[in-house]
Amino acid sequence: MRSTSLFKPVLAAALGCMVLSGCGAQNDTPEHASAGSTVGDEPRDPSSPGGDQEVRFIALMSRTAQGCGPAAQNGTGGGGVPKPEDLPGAEAVPTPRYGPGQTPPGVPNADGDIPVPLDDAAPPSKPAGGSASPAPAREVPLTGTEKCVGAEHVKRVGDAFKGAKPTGYEAMQKQLTGLDYPLSRIHRMPDRAGAPRVRVDLRVMGGHVALEVTAGGSGVVAEAFGAPETEDVKVADVTRGPGPDAPNS
Repeated sequence: MRSTSLFKPVLAAALGCMVLSGCGAQNDTPEHASAGSTVGDEPRDPSSPGGDQEVRFIALMSRTAQGCGPAAQNGTGGGGVPKPEDLPGAEAVPTPRYGPGQTPPGVPNADGDIPVPLDDAAPPSKPAGGSASPAPAREVPLTGTEKCVGAEHVKRVGDAFKGAKPTGYEAMQKQLTGLDYPLSRIHRMPDRAGAPRVRVDLRVMGGHVALEVTAGGSGVVAEAFGAPETEDVKVADVTRGPGPDAPNS
């Protein structure tokens, strides 16, 4: 499993790239000292000015990851420069095409010849009878920083809806977009015992965090869960396993 301990610098870099490319303005993002301070954010009217929704969302995720980082939890602050292999989405170093003791491609050997690497073998063709149905996407566990990030958003959403149970999907959607969760990341789910339910995709930069929010009691029940990082998997299609904090159907 990829490391998520350096969620903060990657999110900060993504936010910087989006702002520099003209997606939004720095003054449009509210200032917060830590992830804990996002809990009391006042809901924002999604139709009001204030920059691109996705820019504000990345800024929110960056602040939350910053508050969940090892430096923030240990009270040390700062932190060193992350190693490339520790960044989320980093892959293992590919195996070279030449064996031990052989000359790397492009370097003349003892005879003066330059070896040329052979192309990888073509993948086996699919059977003519048609492709098999893709396996259903399953929930994945959240660990380390991502587990903390999920818990922060559960608290943030729960506090925002406290004492104000949404009357329907539209009311829930409006409240969530006012909390800087983009409309494109809010997915309607079938109602649970007549109560509106949505899932919010919080995955960024190879992350796995998602929320399931169901109206209940005098507010909502929010749960964090892990979704596969692949872009073609929608959080609405993830099959969840039973959890100890899952509300009864």
